[in-house]
Amino acid sequence: MLIGAVNKFTLLDYPEHLAAIIFTATCNFRCGYCHNSIFVLPEKIDTELQGQFIPPDRIINFLKQRRNLLDGVVISGGEPTIQPDLPDFIRQIKELGYLVKLDTNGTNPQMLEYLLQEKLVDFIAMDIKSSWDKYPSLIGRAINSSELQTSVELIKTQAPDYEFRSTILPFYHSRDTLKAMAEQIKGAKTWALQAFRNISVLDQNFSHLESFSTNEMKSLQTELEAIIPNIVLR
Repeated sequence: MLIGAVNKFTLLDYPEHLAAIIFTATCNFRCGYCHNSIFVLPEKIDTELQGQFIPPDRIINFLKQRRNLLDGVVISGGEPTIQPDLPDFIRQIKELGYLVKLDTNGTNPQMLEYLLQEKLVDFIAMDIKSSWDKYPSLIGRAINSSELQTSVELIKTQAPDYEFRSTILPFYHSRDTLKAMAEQIKGAKTWALQAFRNISVLDQNFSHLESFSTNEMKSLQTELEAIIPNIVLR
């Protein structure tokens, strides 16, 4: 496991639970609005982390000390599912009695399926970046949309609890695009929409882009609830 950082306590990242967050390093996307570029860009991993990753054993020892103080552990990134030893790491966490929430971009449905079959995750949050056809312009690479759709269906049908979530901004997310995104996850329990913030972004071109206003977000929520009845704003 390549672990870049740990947030020892959060009330926000695991719904209704006190949790710690583990940030894995490296990612297969290059989303321009990403706020975690230190865990994504190889040059930042080299210069800011200086290639110094946190040993998994240290994380496990920390979690042993926090039993009865924390409910769960959030594994975020970067993209955790590209870490081949992720299942073994989660097993150690589960043996301590913690709930586990996984944040993912959905590009590794094989890993997701294995984690679900082995009952290693209690909550999955999958990012829906855009409509499948517009993903490349936002994430900086080609995608296999069938893999993403497979992940969506696995999560909807097998995850103990889950949400889909999207960071949205006017330049990339027209109403037609947002409706297409809603159709991609139709039948979902929850879709969380987050307004883009143009600070600490991976691609500085995004620092000049506008966000949706609060009123615009509420209007979009109302409109999209015709497709996904439970939409939350963050």
